[in-house]
Amino acid sequence: MKPIVITCGDPAGIGTEVALRALSQNAARDWPITLIGDLHTWKRAAQLVGSEVSAVPLVDRPAPEGHWGVWTPPDGRLLPMQDPVDPNQEHLAERGRVQTVAIKAAVMACLDGLAAAMVTMPADKRAQQAYGVPHPGQTELIAGLCTAPRPVMMLFGPELRVVPITIHVPLRKVPELLTYELVLETLRIVHADLRRLLGIDQPRLGLCGLNPHAGEGGLFGTEELDVMLPAVRQARKEGIIVRGPLPADTIFTQSKLYDVILCPTHDQALIPLKQINFETGVNATLGLPIVRTSPDHGTARDIAWTSQAKAGSAYWAIRYAAEFAERLHK
Repeated sequence: MKPIVITCGDPAGIGTEVALRALSQNAARDWPITLIGDLHTWKRAAQLVGSEVSAVPLVDRPAPEGHWGVWTPPDGRLLPMQDPVDPNQEHLAERGRVQTVAIKAAVMACLDGLAAAMVTMPADKRAQQAYGVPHPGQTELIAGLCTAPRPVMMLFGPELRVVPITIHVPLRKVPELLTYELVLETLRIVHADLRRLLGIDQPRLGLCGLNPHAGEGGLFGTEELDVMLPAVRQARKEGIIVRGPLPADTIFTQSKLYDVILCPTHDQALIPLKQINFETGVNATLGLPIVRTSPDHGTARDIAWTSQAKAGSAYWAIRYAAEFAERLHK
């Protein structure tokens, strides 16, 4: 079996700690694992959680018995003077370099067939941009490396799955970005990947409206009538089961009717998801040629290296990556 690769994320955050805690709980279901990133950072985290890590020369080379293998790609080492534990040192560009090199290496390992899936620990968006990466987040960076034209972020837990149709954009820009083509293509990608990754033969999609009361027939806005409804009609012609657009204030009261709920804005989707599954939520990127999951939380630098971080979300991110990889590699 090819390994699942796990990136270090922001070396000043909680990513390495929660990843190792999750692995100690058998999150990977005995799937082989390779950790990617700065060896020094992974070793610090291992000391914190009582694990053992060792350097490995390549992604697909096993570590010594009882150790987790860490592969540090070229230029992926954190410079000694940039101590990730020092709360008074920002070193944004340096941290951005380390987390970005790890992401790129993990993507290439998956694309080259050396890894079965990748799990990304939380990264610092400011650090990524300080390093000179133009993408606003990891999802967009990974999609660019995969040349995937339209990545779709699905966040989910045991009780709910949601997809924000627009992601990291100002709210005032959403109406102009919410096009017929974007809504239809997102419906298509979600439908296809729920079948491919989750094994749901006939996914049931719910589409949330943008405006109050889903526009109230055009009284409170026309995006539902002009953009979303035509996309829904076309999707249905293609055999996609989808209802909507439905009012945002009621669609989640009937969430059990849907395998996933799609929302025009980031916060429409994430507020209910985090209310229900805050400590167990997972982010999976759909529309990619590879499997990628991530914990649904940030770097939490305020509690990094204090043994306070909870590993529930990291556990499920690794667990689902293993399940998806198993389904695709049968």
